[in-house]
Amino acid sequence: MEPGASRIVCIGGAAVDRKYRGMATIRPGTSNPVVSERSFGGVARNVAENIARLGIPVSLVSIVGDDDNGRALVQDLNRIGVDTRSVALSDSQATAEYVAVLQPDGELAVGLADMAVLDGITPALLHQIRPDFGSAWIFADCNLPSATLHELIAAARQQALMLALDAVSTPKVARLPQDLSGIGVFFLNLDEARAYLDRPEIPPEAAAQALLALGAEQVILTLGSKGLIAADPSGIVTIDAIKAEIVDATGAGDALIAATLVALSRDASLADAARLGTVAAALTVESQVSVRPDLSLALLDSTLSPRSGPMFERKPS
Repeated sequence: MEPGASRIVCIGGAAVDRKYRGMATIRPGTSNPVVSERSFGGVARNVAENIARLGIPVSLVSIVGDDDNGRALVQDLNRIGVDTRSVALSDSQATAEYVAVLQPDGELAVGLADMAVLDGITPALLHQIRPDFGSAWIFADCNLPSATLHELIAAARQQALMLALDAVSTPKVARLPQDLSGIGVFFLNLDEARAYLDRPEIPPEAAAQALLALGAEQVILTLGSKGLIAADPSGIVTIDAIKAEIVDATGAGDALIAATLVALSRDASLADAARLGTVAAALTVESQVSVRPDLSLALLDSTLSPRSGPMFERKPS
């Protein structure tokens, strides 16, 4: 592998995803005909699967119920090649579950999350696995309890770990400390940034600058159809979204995170890494599943190259 991360450790949510796609526009307060399916999800789990498909060694730290859903989830990750030795089993909570009610065009109408089991990813559990971090890069999502996030950020400061964080949602970003030093890459959308900063009208570039001022080394601020902002102390770059036919928007942000981290691990600049992330997001929304099974660096490069040339040189086999 190129210089950078030898592997990436993903810490956070692993869940069963249940999707209900409306056969007509979803309307509240009445029965809606849908088509349903089950798959595996959770931010950290999805990021881990995407990273594995992009060819980087990856392990998952999470907790699932000691139930059929939990065992099936772990078995599926093992099949893909994700190291699951740090996935704990809970005998008191069911495996986390996320329900997405989708409009016919794939846009999210309602999202419901039962994530109580993830409260079991405690600072004590983190202490058990910290010796295994080594030189790995760490990715964590804000499904983790606040105390665990604070502990992880403190560890990143003390041990100079490369730590990337995803805000997940406006309520969950409030679990983070006001001092963001120790966070190498902070992924969040504009609503989450405004909620965290408690500045509901702040413009995107000012929000990115404010997050850098609070200690984050690099910020990826997503703006939906308007693309994203990639910011670090050297400046701010706006990257347009790639047009895509939306089949299912679930998992697009997770793909963006994974591809961005993989590109950074191969010494890409933040802007180039985020550009590759937007390609992964666009390819993912065009898929019916949350993680494209055909995702690869070659696919990302071939999709990106007509726009700006391939990011990674082909190595002789």
